[in-house]
Amino acid sequence: MGKVAIDPGHGGRDPGAIGKLGEKEKDINLEIALKIKSKLETKHKVLLTRTEDLFVGLAQRAAMANAWGADVFISIHCNAASNDAAHGWEIWTSPGITGADRLATTIAQEWRKAFPKQTMRADWSDGDIDKEAGFTVLMKTRMPAVLIELGFITNRKEAKLLADPRWQEKAAEAIAQGIDGFFAEEGKR
Repeated sequence: MGKVAIDPGHGGRDPGAIGKLGEKEKDINLEIALKIKSKLETKHKVLLTRTEDLFVGLAQRAAMANAWGADVFISIHCNAASNDAAHGWEIWTSPGITGADRLATTIAQEWRKAFPKQTMRADWSDGDIDKEAGFTVLMKTRMPAVLIELGFITNRKEAKLLADPRWQEKAAEAIAQGIDGFFAEEGKR
């Protein structure tokens, strides 16, 4: 049984991006995080950095996961761009080769099965699928941590999907299966 910290990005006074249909990123992030939790909690212990619409600072989110002793950290987000044609999903890790690379790969494998037609905005320059950045929640956590950009809330087609409860369920299932796959791989080591 693993310990999974799920971070629904934004919240409270920070709505995140606002979609083409008026939806707020913070709400979609929370809905999907709650769905992931329900899929994982029969097999794993799960902590959410927020369970309602409230503001939690970035460093505080990482500190919560660290204090709890999480085995993995998953931050859920929706992407945004001024170009409303921008589309696709991304998965981010901290720079360098870390345990988060394996976590990103197992989630990406399940995501591709669930959404084979969705564009993956990948960075293969270091031999793996994830993009890398010094995001606070990735740098301050002490366990494998990924940040998932589910799609572009500023793209009309993807915004409709992001707000669709059936799509959210499918996305949550793919992420949960990717987490399970990571723990299964780790158990073999």
